Amino acid sequence: MTHDTFDNTCLRHPNTLSNLRCGRCNDLICPECMLQSPVGARCPDCATIGQAPIFRATGAEFTATIGLAVGGAIVFGIIYGLIAWVLWQLPLTLQIGYVAASMVIALAGAPLGEFVRRAGKNKLDPRYKIIAAAMMFLVWVVGIIVSSGLGVWSGIFYNIIGYIGLGIGMYVAMNRVRS
Repeated sequence: MTHDTFDNTCLRHPNTLSNLRCGRCNDLICPECMLQSPVGARCPDCATIGQAPIFRATGAEFTATIGLAVGGAIVFGIIYGLIAWVLWQLPLTLQIGYVAASMVIALAGAPLGEFVRRAGKNKLDPRYKIIAAAMMFLVWVVGIIVSSGLGVWSGIFYNIIGYIGLGIGMYVAMNRVRS
């Protein structure tokens, strides 16, 4: 594809004006196709060249991380269910029980995210953030199943306070996994 040197349009999006250039090949790029790298803006072609192995997990590493994360999430979920059962045994009002269960799942985000990061061998792969969020949801589901089996009323999980705690836990877990 020929590109006029005096034309200020993106090489990949000819209808988009741009003055931004790839820091490696000097092609004009627009915000839509630009990829941020540690050394500046890159076009899609240059962004994938020479990517260090620390950034992307191989297929085998990614699969192993998912397996370890699922196992870890099940263990965390069992612990969460047992903690919810202990809280259910305490003489708390229902509202305090809601908040306590919500705080436990929110606080679980940090160790679970750290577990996913270490299971992924500290790779900076952004897909690990998705794994961390999904595993937090799995912790929540396993916790509900375990605690319900122990006689805890599942309504303490299914309320706005519980959902907020789950959301905070997911956010924290995702941010513990660096990318």
